[in-house]
This record gives sequence, structure tokens and C-alpha cells, in this order.
Amino acid sequence: MVGHFATRLEVEAQKAGGSLTAAQIRALAQRFVESEQARFHGFYQRSYDECTKVRAMLQMESSRSKPFDRILMRRFAPLFPPRSGDDGGVGVLSRRIIPGFNLAIHKMIGPTLYQQCQDKCEAVLARHPLPDGGWAWDRIHADPDARLLVNEVLVVVAHYFQSFDKRRSWFMEMINGHLAPVAHGARDEHFLFGESAFSALMRALFAELEAQTRRDPRAIRSRWGDQTVTALEAFFQRLDRA
Repeated sequence: MVGHFATRLEVEAQKAGGSLTAAQIRALAQRFVESEQARFHGFYQRSYDECTKVRAMLQMESSRSKPFDRILMRRFAPLFPPRSGDDGGVGVLSRRIIPGFNLAIHKMIGPTLYQQCQDKCEAVLARHPLPDGGWAWDRIHADPDARLLVNEVLVVVAHYFQSFDKRRSWFMEMINGHLAPVAHGARDEHFLFGESAFSALMRALFAELEAQTRRDPRAIRSRWGDQTVTALEAFFQRLDRA
């Protein structure tokens, strides 16, 4: 646009004998903006949308580089739309929820436990390197220590949801208030995280722990105590009614 305006100035200066006054330049600039605004609006909007999309992708990839976040989200990753080289499947959820989900988990478990989880996951990663660099994520997700760490965190989350309706509303507001930006016209442009999405996410997130609780409540009680069993059972019952 600057180059286009400079060309217009040169043309007008030649018409005026080789120079323009400050007042003439201001008037020309005003006319230029008024006449060219519609022409350049689409270009600017596309550029803005593209920058927004790239920024969102970088933010999400940055959050996924944290091993604990990635291991935790693997529990419900099949609910995302398919994406080449990534988890995904049915498309019930949008990847736009990732920033809000990570923030909600951070707030529920606290910064100390969150950092401990990251550190422990780094140790798990160190056990599963690939020969050409990177990590074997399938082996990492199946690692007993990683699975146990996720369940340890989910126990804390289940206690947090003792006031189920109140906490569900808070969780949905947290995600909807931090949805990642999206390009205009994208499939999930108007996505909102509602009660059905909450139920789907939580059922997938807690599926393994729920199966263990129903199969062997004594083992759960032995590890985490009676209050945890009570909290988990109440949480699962409330999800069943949701």
C-alpha cells in the first residue's frame, strides 16, 4: 500500500510541476485512504487471519511440547478432528480448547504439582528416545509411570468437582474464555465448549481410572484412601446423569 501511495504521489507531483505542498499531500492522502480502503480491506483481513492462525498453531504446538500436557491430553485426543501426523478421530472437540484446558488443569492442581508432573514426564521421555531424534510417543503414553501420573492428577481433579454444577460451569467458562483464535471460515470458527462437550471430554479423560475404580475399588482405596473412592464414585455418577 505504501508503494502504491508513493506512485500516486509521483504522478500528482508531475502534474503539479514536480512538487507538492504539505497541504496537497495531506489532501491526497485523505482521498487515497477513502478511495482505496475497500480495495485493500480484503487483503488486510486475509493477512490478519493468516497471522492469527499461525500464532494460534504456534501457541498450541508450544503447549503440546510440554510432556505432561501432551500425555494428559492423549486420553481425549481421539475426540479431536483428524489431522495428519497427529491424534484425532471423531471431531467432537475442537483443538481450540487446548489453551483453556491447560490453564484449567494448572489452576486445579496448582503450580507446584504441575511442575512436578512436567519434571516426572521429562524422566519418562528420557526412557523412550528415537534413534533419529525425538521420542517414541506411543511407548511414552503406554509407560506405567506416565499412566499412573495422569491418574494421580485426575484424582485431584475429581476432588475439585465435588460441587459438580459449580465447577462444571467454571470449567466451561475457562475454556470458552481462552479458545485459541481461528481463521475466518474454519470448521470450528463458532465452536463453543458446552455441557455435552464437557461430558465427552471428562468421560474420555477418566475412562481408564473409572474402569480401575469399578474393577478393583480396594486397590484405589489402598492407594488414595476412602475419600478418594467416594469422590470418584460421586463424580462418575454425576457424569452418568449429565
